[in-house]
Amino acid sequence: MNKSWLAAGAVVIVLSLWMASGLLKPDDSGIAENDKTDPLMTVEVQLVELARMAREISLQGQLEPVQYLQLKAETHGKVENLPISKGVRVNAGDIIVQLDQGNRQNMLTEASARVKSARSEQEAAASLRRQRLQSKVQSEQSEAALESALAQLRSIELDISYTAIKAPFAAVLNALPVDKGALVERGDVVAELVDDSAFDVTARASQNVLAKLTVGQSVSIRLITGEILPGTLTFISSVADAQTRTFLVEARVSNTNGATAAGISASLTIPIEQVEAAFISPSALSLGLDGELGVKAVDEDNRVLFLPIKLVSTDIDGAWVSGIPAGTRIITLGQGFVSVDEQVNPQEVAGASAAASEDARAASSADAPTDEAVDTDKAQPASDGNS
Repeated sequence: MNKSWLAAGAVVIVLSLWMASGLLKPDDSGIAENDKTDPLMTVEVQLVELARMAREISLQGQLEPVQYLQLKAETHGKVENLPISKGVRVNAGDIIVQLDQGNRQNMLTEASARVKSARSEQEAAASLRRQRLQSKVQSEQSEAALESALAQLRSIELDISYTAIKAPFAAVLNALPVDKGALVERGDVVAELVDDSAFDVTARASQNVLAKLTVGQSVSIRLITGEILPGTLTFISSVADAQTRTFLVEARVSNTNGATAAGISASLTIPIEQVEAAFISPSALSLGLDGELGVKAVDEDNRVLFLPIKLVSTDIDGAWVSGIPAGTRIITLGQGFVSVDEQVNPQEVAGASAAASEDARAASSADAPTDEAVDTDKAQPASDGNS
C-alpha cells in the first residue's frame, strides 16, 4: 500500500517538473516580435546653398513735394490780369497775378519830385555850409529831408513791384483761388505752387534699425502704381516721436518725367546689412515651440533638429533666409510629421539653387504689406502645426 502511494507521488512530481519546464522555456515568438521595430519616417531634404545679399527693411510712407508754397499778396489791389491758367507749369519770375496799380504811379511821380527838391536843397545847404554861411544843424536837416524823400520813393517803388505777383521758383500752378476783378488784401492767398521736379518720401523707422541707417545711402521707392524708382536717404530724425517711439526718415527721388504726383503712397526699401542667405520654399518654414520662426533639418545622425532663422526677403517663389549654415540638409517635405530629435530616413532631392535665384533676389522687395509706422518683414510664413 505504501509502495502505491510512493509511486503515485513520484508520477505527480515528474509531471509537475515537466509542466514547469514548459512555462520556464523562453517564448521564441515573443522575442521575434520584440525584434521588430517601426520603420523610420522618410522625409525629403534639400542641401542648402548660400548667397551674399542685402537684408532690407520696408517702410510705408508717402510722396511729398520738395517745395510747396501758398503764394500770398504783399499789397492790396484789384486783380487786373491772370496770365497763367491753373495746372500750367511756370518758371521762376513768371507773373501769376497782376494787380491794378491804382493811384500808385501818381504817388511815384510825386515821390520822385520830392526827392528832386530835397536833393537840390541838400546840395545848396552843403555849399553854404562849406562857405560857413549855414549852421551844421541846418545842413543836417536838409540831409535828413533828402533821406526821408528817398525812403518814401523806395517804398512806393516796392509797393508797385508787389502788384506783379511772381513765381519764386519753377513749379506747377496747382491752385488759383482768385478771379479777375476780385479785390485782394495783403496776406490773402492768391496761388498755390508745387515743385514736382523731385519728391521726398517720408516714413518712420523703429528704434532697432535706426543705427543701421545712414544719410546718403541708396534706397528704392516702390510707388502704389508698381513703379520702382531709385532714391537717396536725405534725413534721419534725431528725436523719436513721443507716441510711437519711431523716427522720421526722408528719401529724395527725382521726377524727371513729371509722371509722379505728390501725396500718393510709396514703400521705402532700405538695405541695412549684407548677410549670407539661402533661398528656400515657403513650405519648408515652420514655427518652434516658442513660436520662433525656423526650419527643420537633419543632422549627421539623421536626427531632426530645429534651426531658428531670420527672413531676409520673400516673393511668390520662396524666401531668402539667414541663420542656416551652408551644406545643411533642411526638410522640405514631411517636416510636419516628425519631431525634434526623431531619427528619420532622409531622401535628398534637387532644390532651388541660390546661384540660380537671381530673379527671386531682384523681386525680394515686391509683395508684402507693410505697417505705416515701423519697419517690417516682407512676409509671414504659416506654421505647419507641428514643431
